[in-house]
Amino acid sequence: MRALVVAGLVAGMVGCGHIETHEALLRAPSAATRARVELYLADQPAPTRPFYEIALVQAIGFGTDAHPETIAAALTKKAGGLGCDAVVHAFIDQGYSRAHASGVCVKWLGPAPADSTAEESVLPPDASQKGPLIPVQPAPLPRMDPLPSSTPGLGGTR
Repeated sequence: MRALVVAGLVAGMVGCGHIETHEALLRAPSAATRARVELYLADQPAPTRPFYEIALVQAIGFGTDAHPETIAAALTKKAGGLGCDAVVHAFIDQGYSRAHASGVCVKWLGPAPADSTAEESVLPPDASQKGPLIPVQPAPLPRMDPLPSSTPGLGGTR
């Protein structure tokens, strides 16, 4: 009986994890959007398309849900529920058992410009497509100099 209880507790802990989402409204939200919500990270240039802010949005992943991809998806889902078209100035912080993302949920002021290809979000290249390797020189080893106050032969070395 005791082994069954322990096995049940271990099985229950395997799937431990959840995501919390929060918002701080800056103005009244509109109807939920069905289009894909764009995500612009803080180190990317902000979109040049005019927009207005609707809310500050936040997603926190715990345990097995503490992955940047999971909380980024939760952040954009929360923004879509508020009627936002994009999340700008987004920041993602990854910890050991917790991940946090936050950003500003925005709505576009008008339709996309005809040349919307210039505003596509740029992702880093895929790691599986390796280019030419750059040779790396090994770092020099530190040199151990005697202390200026030590005298040779008197045991004053490090």
